[in-house]
This record gives sequence, structure tokens and C-alpha cells, in this order.
Amino acid sequence: MRSISFPYKAYRGFPCPIVTIGIKGPLGWIRAEAYVDTGAFVLIFTLNEAAGLGVDYRKGKETFVTVGDGGLIPVYVHRLPLQIGPIVFKASIGFSPRLGVGFNLLGRQDIFNRFDVTFRDAKKQVSFQPISPQRPKKQA
Repeated sequence: MRSISFPYKAYRGFPCPIVTIGIKGPLGWIRAEAYVDTGAFVLIFTLNEAAGLGVDYRKGKETFVTVGDGGLIPVYVHRLPLQIGPIVFKASIGFSPRLGVGFNLLGRQDIFNRFDVTFRDAKKQVSFQPISPQRPKKQA
């Protein structure tokens, strides 16, 4: 399958690996932008996205995530359909009332095991190459 590429988007005047993805909740699909963050383990979105999806974020599994300053923020995780390019799959998506970085985070969980992610800073582009599932080898 072909690679799915996104041009970087400006954030505060700087080109950043921010991609547009789809998320499906009880109210249907929404488009959301998220910063592709290799340092983040989970996908974390704001409460605005939870409201747009019709998700009661408090009904998710509560966990706490360490942020850049060493503090902890609460994250409420739900399993929802996620779309990157033409590929749709279920992902653990967290919503937090304390996400304070100014953008959603597309972390490693459920993403980096499905795609080889390549950052091309010189071209200001991030690409997602779907990983083909390994087929079992035939016994001789």
C-alpha cells in the first residue's frame, strides 16, 4: 500500500508535523488535527473533540500521563475508530481536561505498530507507510 503523506502545518509561525485525521464517536465522524509526537505514548485530544464526537470523556478508563514538566494530567481513554488517510482502525484515544500544549497529540500507541512514520523536515512532510501484516510461513 502507498505511503500517506501530509505537509507540515504552521504552528506559531513554525512548520510542524500536524496532520488531519478522522475520529468516529456516537455523533459520527469528525476531522481533528493532531501533532505527531514520537515522545508521547498515548493519543490525547481536547474536550472540544470529545464534545464534537458526543463522547462523555469521564466514562473512559482514567489514567495519568506525565507531561513535559514532570507533572501528571488525567486522561480518559476510549476505544474509537480512527482514520489516517484511507485506513480506518480502532485506537485508544484519550481526552483530557488538562491538555495544555495548545494542540492534540498523536502518540505512539496504536499508530507506530501500524505505520512506519517518517519525518522529512527538509521537505516539511510527515509520511505514514502502512505496515503489511506478517503472514505465517508454511511448514516444510
